[in-house]
Amino acid sequence: MKKLFLLTLTALIATACLPQDTQLPQSPLLPLLERKSGLIAYIGIDGNVYVTDQSGKSPTPVTDDASLPETQTSAYRYYQFPTWSKDGNQIAYVGIEGTGATQSKADLSVYNVDDETSAEIFSSETEFPFYLYWSPDNENVSMISGNANRQSILLQNVPTAGAEPAILDTGAPYYWSWAPNGKTMIVHTGSDTTSTPEHLAFLQVDSGVIEDGLDANPASFQAPAWSPNGERILYPRVNDEGKKELVVADSKGEFQQTIREFELNAAFAWSPDSELVAYIEGTENLNTAGIVGKLHVVDLATSEDFFQTDDVLAFFWSPNSRQLAYFKPLQVTDSSGQELSALQLNMVDAVSGESKELFPFAPTNIFSNTLQYFDQYHQSATIWSPDSNNLLLPFVSPNGTPGIAVVAASGQLEPRLLAEGFIGFWSWK
Repeated sequence: MKKLFLLTLTALIATACLPQDTQLPQSPLLPLLERKSGLIAYIGIDGNVYVTDQSGKSPTPVTDDASLPETQTSAYRYYQFPTWSKDGNQIAYVGIEGTGATQSKADLSVYNVDDETSAEIFSSETEFPFYLYWSPDNENVSMISGNANRQSILLQNVPTAGAEPAILDTGAPYYWSWAPNGKTMIVHTGSDTTSTPEHLAFLQVDSGVIEDGLDANPASFQAPAWSPNGERILYPRVNDEGKKELVVADSKGEFQQTIREFELNAAFAWSPDSELVAYIEGTENLNTAGIVGKLHVVDLATSEDFFQTDDVLAFFWSPNSRQLAYFKPLQVTDSSGQELSALQLNMVDAVSGESKELFPFAPTNIFSNTLQYFDQYHQSATIWSPDSNNLLLPFVSPNGTPGIAVVAASGQLEPRLLAEGFIGFWSWK
């Protein structure tokens, strides 16, 4: 299995005739000798949650009762959405039960890394969580949940101490960003095609729930973004001239500066040091969620747009703000002539502005879905190691087996298989 991922890369590179830099094979001793950084939570091929360091040796099972369906009418239980708390001490995850095409129960649990115990903090037969986002104080798991067809969506705060969940808001679709102080969210919800009017608002959640709408007409985007230092907010609006623009506002929503006007849609994220903004300016109308377009990286202090490249669908900032991993869609053909969906992983140096191709890969379905909503996931999960040296990539091998690889951000080493599994995220610390 360890060679399957590399065979996938080799086949895709050869077929697509992509340029590549020389990569050195990894020593078998490297996973054991290299300095470890943080921990990794992932969903294994058996549907259970595991936690491990980057060596992948002796993973700790967080759950052991998953049962994947053997037929279209079989009963099942599996786990989803492993999400780290900001302090790196807890993992929230969702369990789903059902039979055939019918989901019958969902539960939310939190695993404590220090004492290796789990506690269920939410359970429902009607509400099914499908996105988790820890509060900055590590005391609540905010989540959106819906009925089986996700037509009715709730935003809830679920205390890890065992108190009753608090319903904060409703709407469809629903996106939000926590202020670093953990007392306020900026939310973007509603659309022209749902019963919820589209709007931007602040939610004060520290004592009750108070909504304060922003005097802004939202442009086409998904998730707003509060800067990591808590001082500024990013969101797109329609200005007085009827043009869409990505703007920076202060923490009270007061306009500060326009970054760029755009035609279709936009997705964006702050660098962890709050000094740079990366955004994708959509150039294609998609029938699904997500975005494909031109990537820009802007220094807000100088307004310099110092890097651009076309046909990007997602990106993730490194923790040290010095690198930006971004993904481009590929269409390649295998030896039988069948078209394959693949992604090209690239890396841009945010200091020099230089970019390089690392390699192509075939993503798992769960990772592909994550990338469609990367602007929201960027705020709640990371594929980067805390030391900014490595990334996690969920991939599919030529025989269809899903796996998770550890990839050196330098691009100088071949990828290394961590585990067979569907999705994985690194801890923040």
